[in-house]
Amino acid sequence: MLAALAAQGLTVADVNRAARSWITGLNRASAGTTVSISNSIWFDQDFVPFQPFLQANGDYFNAAAQKLDFKDPKTLDVINGWVSEATNGRIEQIIDQIRPDSVMFLINAIYFLADWGVPFEKADTRPQAFQAPDGEVEVDFMHRTGTMNFYQLDRATGIGLPYKDGRFAFFAILPDEGLDARTWLAGQDAARLFGDVATGLRQDSLEVDLALPKFESRYEDSLLNELSQLGMDIAFQPDQADFSQMIDSHEKILYIGEVKHKSFVRVDEKGTEAAAATSVEMRVTSIPFSENQIVFDRPFVYGILDKETGLPLFAGILEKPEPVS
Repeated sequence: MLAALAAQGLTVADVNRAARSWITGLNRASAGTTVSISNSIWFDQDFVPFQPFLQANGDYFNAAAQKLDFKDPKTLDVINGWVSEATNGRIEQIIDQIRPDSVMFLINAIYFLADWGVPFEKADTRPQAFQAPDGEVEVDFMHRTGTMNFYQLDRATGIGLPYKDGRFAFFAILPDEGLDARTWLAGQDAARLFGDVATGLRQDSLEVDLALPKFESRYEDSLLNELSQLGMDIAFQPDQADFSQMIDSHEKILYIGEVKHKSFVRVDEKGTEAAAATSVEMRVTSIPFSENQIVFDRPFVYGILDKETGLPLFAGILEKPEPVS
């Protein structure tokens, strides 16, 4: 798991300290911006977790731990209610059921709400064609002409729109004509890509004629396949996984049964609202015209970047924008 999810050469202690530092710096509200990261651990009343494991999660990730009766139907509502509250109601449910062999859920939730540094004028929003993979669709595009970050990447062009507080910025990357967004992203080194985006957001602003779709996106998926491909397959195998440091008896009877992720992103004239939740289920083995013009009228990569650290809070591909209510 360390090799799959962390940079080479980092120890668990390094990851823990870095996470605590970043979470402390992010959990704040300022003029026009709200950022919150919440973590929780829920375990069955018949399961005895290893106390140092709970303590470490409390110390480094501010994770509150709670014992519940997993056989009680109300437990599902309690856990999903926490997720809904942590995401300001944007993700109402992350767990569909509690299986008989489920003994613990580790849940992360993040919420982001920020106004643009320079908002879009609603009067400049008008319908326009977007070239989705399955055909052309008409959606509302926001328009703005002015100075903004405009930079070139490997076979792609990017823009950056800072939020009101100055620390965070929205970025959008449009691959060159004829290049599929998924194919382009698959060919990029993640660490280098976000580093290049951070560099682009620090460059001098240029006069740009921008057209950006107003959109709302919801996504959910099981991450088992993706994490297995990263090299974590053993964690999902009951006869191979070793999570003995999570259980008081130190038995090797735990494995990850499911990793579910849900996200929500809304981009409009005022700013951006985004939320995400991830649940890890532990089971037991027994038991005006500018020369720099860019129109995002085909699938593109987008996200929200913390400019101080160069780390992304959200990243995704918009393939087919859905109308915003």
